[in-house]
Amino acid sequence: MRAVRVVTEGGPDAVEVADVPEPDGELLVKVRAAGVSFPDLLMTRGEYQLRQPVPFTLGWEAAGDIVKAPSGGPFKVGDRVAVMSFGAHAELVAAAPETTFALTAEFSYEEGAALPLNYLTALAALERRGGLKTGETVLVHGAAGGVGTASVQLAKALGARVIAAVSTEEKGEVARRAGADAVVVGEDFRSELPGPVDLIIDPVGGQERFTNSLRSLAPEGRIVVVGFAAGEIPTVKVNRLLLGNTDVRGCGVAILGSDGSLAAAVTRLGDLMTSGSFRPLVGAVYPLACVKDALHDLDNRRATGKLVVTLDPTRSGE
Repeated sequence: MRAVRVVTEGGPDAVEVADVPEPDGELLVKVRAAGVSFPDLLMTRGEYQLRQPVPFTLGWEAAGDIVKAPSGGPFKVGDRVAVMSFGAHAELVAAAPETTFALTAEFSYEEGAALPLNYLTALAALERRGGLKTGETVLVHGAAGGVGTASVQLAKALGARVIAAVSTEEKGEVARRAGADAVVVGEDFRSELPGPVDLIIDPVGGQERFTNSLRSLAPEGRIVVVGFAAGEIPTVKVNRLLLGNTDVRGCGVAILGSDGSLAAAVTRLGDLMTSGSFRPLVGAVYPLACVKDALHDLDNRRATGKLVVTLDPTRSGE
């Protein structure tokens, strides 16, 4: 089968599509589309916290059809699903029931591939780590990107007022399509805010932005750090936290697997999805052979919404 392989940790240009053996496993999914995420980009350089010995198959999330399933389990052959499973940029992926979603017919495979990693991260950041309460105001940095649009949509679904922080007016339009109530543009975002905010979701990083975020918090406000897409990891002068009675918290999606809460989060996300509370925003679709282009677009911050590679020849032109 074809798979996207990282053969050296030389970045996107070192990635290649190659033939590899099919995976073993009791639950196998024929992949129709796969999400491209910032962790994928970091893994091509050996910069992600979870290092894999090269060569390895890239990818964390996919959507497709079950082709093998254990008897008596929650899924059967032919079911449409979205999965979070390492090695997802391949024609077949071995999945685990606890990280597999039913994908109803109203959602495309591309939309399904946009779901697992970004939306579970956003859910963990907002509820588990951010302690979001109905009626609070949430500021989302990088609000036109994959994690950003997911955070905007889920915050709205959970009853928050959402302000999107973006770098350009064009990205502001993407954030509005995701459901943001208001948009602030540029590095001087703080001057555009109507007042202090209760919760900030930050997948971007950068020292100046982070300092301004701290100054934007209401008393007992929280910043949840989910990534560093800008490439600069900020530092915190903790006296600011004391003076403002504020918090800075980290959030990685692995927190959901640390205490058995992952299955409950998957169920909650599935319920929100099927209730119509949100619909994943797919920014661009690439053929599998052009996965390097998707990774470069992420690296150069050209991406809006979720980037997806497709294994469907009728969609990709392969």
